[in-house]
Amino acid sequence: MTFQALLLDLDDTLVDHRGASERGVRAWLSGLGLADSPAELETHVERWFVLEARHYERAQRGEVSYLEHRRARIRDFLPGWDLADDTLADDVYAGFLGCYRAAWRAFDDAAAAISRARAAGLPVGILTNGELPIQTEKLRRTGLLRSDVPVFASSALPAAKPDPRSYLTACASLGADPAATLMVGDSLRHDVVGAQRAGLQARLLDRHGRHDARRSGMRVRTVRSLAEVA
Repeated sequence: MTFQALLLDLDDTLVDHRGASERGVRAWLSGLGLADSPAELETHVERWFVLEARHYERAQRGEVSYLEHRRARIRDFLPGWDLADDTLADDVYAGFLGCYRAAWRAFDDAAAAISRARAAGLPVGILTNGELPIQTEKLRRTGLLRSDVPVFASSALPAAKPDPRSYLTACASLGADPAATLMVGDSLRHDVVGAQRAGLQARLLDRHGRHDARRSGMRVRTVRSLAEVA
């Protein structure tokens, strides 16, 4: 084993965020009566993810708060609704949030990978972009929260991934040398490029074989499962 500490991403690495979001937004839209046909539902789902990426990145850069990014997303998603009142916008977004949280599921290989690493004596941490209370609750409800595995969420860090400070703060908290720490996650930008620039080792989790190394122009070491990590 070439590493002495392990950092794991959370969303779409340990927990199926994309799947939960898809199931959640479908259930939410059906409840609102906004899905008259399968084609219309698919269009709404894809637009939801486009807006999520746009506004969540703004929150990660510190341009808006997490609460403000949610309000902006729901207003853009439902432009015909009068959601100028913040309380109303929050209430409407809460409908999606409830459906999303009900759909949280851990990947089958997640708990075992953490347990193997800890049994081998490796410090393990979870490094995620997001709000600490929500990400901690996500881990708790999916059975992945452990007292011996700290959660480093960007809302409680000096910066979000891919800023080097996020990885280095997590390494320091684990008492780990960055050069001997492996970061594993599903995002090329956040979990591989950013980690490598901070001096860590990195692996891209490519569960479905969608990554094309030739197109990225980089030599990226990939794994198809967390079982290949530890």
